[in-house]
Amino acid sequence: MTSSAVEIAEKQLVAYNNHDLESFCDCFSEDVEVQLLLDDEVLFGGKSALRVTYAERFSHPKLHARLLNRIAVGRVVIDEEEVTGLGNGLSLHVLAIYEIEQGLISKVRFERAEG
Repeated sequence: MTSSAVEIAEKQLVAYNNHDLESFCDCFSEDVEVQLLLDDEVLFGGKSALRVTYAERFSHPKLHARLLNRIAVGRVVIDEEEVTGLGNGLSLHVLAIYEIEQGLISKVRFERAEG
């Protein structure tokens, strides 16, 4: 039995906030694609690139994503978050759209603005 879309979105959020790189990466498919929402710019693809990107992100000890709102329909979860502790003193208002396939996140699309 595979995890529900909401369960996998929650699991990756908890791992993100715990800076647990292994548990975080376990939530994503090997060929995950991460892109910007509005212009479809691909930020990176594949779990190896995800690992490198988030290893750097997790190096910020105060990094935290606060869930403001969550919408789930079928295999899609949309999270609205406030991300703080990025090391540059800024916070981000983030919209993350997760597409779940076979119990793993296969695609993420982000829209973000400085908060």
